Amino acid sequence: MTKRANTQIVKAVPLGGHGEIGKNCWLFEYNDAIIIVNFGFMLPQQDAAGIDLVLPNTNYLKENESKIKGLILTSAHDDSAGGVFYLLQKVNIPKIWGSKLALTWIENTLPKNLKMPEKEELKARSEFTIQEGFTITPFCNTSTLMDTYGLSIRTPAGNIIYTGPYKIDQTPPDKVCFDCFSYAQAGESGVDLLISDSTNLENRGYTQTEKAITKRFDDILREAQSRIIIVGYASNLHKYQIIFNLAKKHNKKVLLVGEHLINKIQAGVKADFIKIEKGILIDNKDSKTIKDSELVIIASGKHGNFLNALTELAKQTHKEIELKQKDTIVISANPPHGTVRTIAHIIDQFFIQKVQVIGGRGQGVHVPGHASQEEMKFMLTITKPRAFVPSIGEERHMVLAEQFAEIMGISANDIHIIKKGEVIEIRDRTARVAGRIPAESIYYNLAKNIDIDEVTMKERQTLAEEGTITVALTLDQDRNIIAGPEIFADGCSFAKGKDWRAFCLGAIEQIKVTIDEANKEKDKEEKDLATYKTLVRDTVNKNVLELISKRPLISVSIQEANLATSNKQ
Repeated sequence: MTKRANTQIVKAVPLGGHGEIGKNCWLFEYNDAIIIVNFGFMLPQQDAAGIDLVLPNTNYLKENESKIKGLILTSAHDDSAGGVFYLLQKVNIPKIWGSKLALTWIENTLPKNLKMPEKEELKARSEFTIQEGFTITPFCNTSTLMDTYGLSIRTPAGNIIYTGPYKIDQTPPDKVCFDCFSYAQAGESGVDLLISDSTNLENRGYTQTEKAITKRFDDILREAQSRIIIVGYASNLHKYQIIFNLAKKHNKKVLLVGEHLINKIQAGVKADFIKIEKGILIDNKDSKTIKDSELVIIASGKHGNFLNALTELAKQTHKEIELKQKDTIVISANPPHGTVRTIAHIIDQFFIQKVQVIGGRGQGVHVPGHASQEEMKFMLTITKPRAFVPSIGEERHMVLAEQFAEIMGISANDIHIIKKGEVIEIRDRTARVAGRIPAESIYYNLAKNIDIDEVTMKERQTLAEEGTITVALTLDQDRNIIAGPEIFADGCSFAKGKDWRAFCLGAIEQIKVTIDEANKEKDKEEKDLATYKTLVRDTVNKNVLELISKRPLISVSIQEANLATSNKQ
C-alpha cells in the first residue's frame, strides 16, 4: 500500500492568469488523464499593434492531446471562456463541461468552421468522473454574472479546490448564493491544495454586493434630462439586469451597442438567466425616434473592452453613437492597470464636448467582481488547505495573498507563488513545485487568424520602439577577427552624428577586446560560434545601455572563414 501511495501523483499547472489579469487557464493531470479548466483571453496593451487577444499557450496540450479528457468552463467570463474558439482550432477536445451560460454563449458565437464538442452542463454539488479516481464537484460561486462555479478536484494523490474568479455576495441579484457549506465541507474532508483568486486583495474588507449599484443608477435614470450612455465590460450581466429593471421603472428604452455585449446578453436571455420586459430593448434605427430623455444606451467595445468604446466616443469616431451636449456618460468599470492617464485624457475630451461624466471610485456605479481581503481570509478558514497557490492576479496580488495566508497559519513552505507554466505536483497529499512546461503567451490577430509567440512579439515591440543594431564580423579558424566588426543601425533615433560615430568606434574596440579575451581562455576549443555571438551581443548591449539607456534588438552575424581551404583553391 505504501508503494502504491508513493506512485500516485496529480499535477496542477497554470497556463495563464499568473502575473497577469485575464486568460485564466489551468490543467490538471492524473495518471494518463488531463482535464483543462477554463481557457480565457486577455486584452492586449494599447501599443500592441495588430493584436486582438492574448491567449494561453497550447503547445503542451498538443503534445499530450491523447490524454485530454475534456474542458471545464466555470463561468462565461471572457477571462475564463473567451479563448475556447482558439483552443478548439488547435487541440481536439472530446467534451466540454460548463456552466449553462458559458455553453450557450460559446455555441452561439463559435465560428461556423468549428464543431462544438459533446457538452454537459455543470450542476452544483453534482459529482462527475473524469476517469477512475479522478472526480470533480462544482460549487456555486457569486460574481459579476450568473451561473459561476468553483471546483473540488479529488484524486488518491490529493484533493484540490480551485475557486476560479469569485466574491462572496450574500445578496446576489439572482438569489443564487455562494455555497459556503460545500467549501467548508470540502475543508472538513481535507484540502491538500487551494488555488484561489487574488485579483482584488488590495481592497480591504469585503467586496460590495452587485445590488449596491441599484440606488445610484436609480437616481441617474430618474434625474437625467438627456441620453444616458453606460459604458462597461460585456461580462457584467448582473449590472445590466439591474439596468433593464430600472429602465422599465422609469419608462425608458434601452439600446445595446457592441457585438460582444449583445452576444453575451442574448446568451443570458436564451439560457434563462436574464429577463427583459417586452418593448424595453430597441435597435439603432428605432432609437432615432425616441426622446433623448427616454433613452439609455449600454455600450461595450471590441471583445467587450469598455476602454475601446470610451476612446472611440471621446474621439468622435464611434460608428453607432454620436455624442450630444448634455449627454450623461457613466463609466461603469474600474480602469485596467496602467490606464489612469488615458482615462483622465478621455474624460477631458468629454468635458470639452459638454458631456456630463459619472465614474470612478466612490461614484457607486461599479463594484468589483473579485474577493477582497476578508473574503480570502474566510476562504482560507473554511477550506483549511495544507498548501496554497494564489492565482488570477498580478505579482503584487499574489504576494499579498501569501502574506494573508501566513497570517492565517499556513506555513511559508506550503505557499507557492508560481509563474505560468510551473508545475505543482501533489504526492502523498504534499504539494511542491516540480518543473515547468511551455506557457509563453500567444498574441492573436482575429482577422488574419495569425498567432504570434511571446518571444517574437517582444522582438517586434523592441523593433518598433527602439530599432535594431546589426554587428557583422568574420573569424578565421583560430577565432581571430579577419574582417570587421561593422555596425549598422535601423530605426534607431540615436544612430546619427558624432555621438553615433564615437559609439561605433568604442563598441568595435570593445568587441575586439572581448574576442581576444575569449581566445585566451583555456576552454576556447569548447566555445562554438553561438557563444561568440552571445559575447558580442552582450558587449554591444552594455555600450548601448550606457549611451542611451535603451535596449534595441541586437543581431550578430559571424562568418567563419576556412583559410586553409581557400589557399588550396
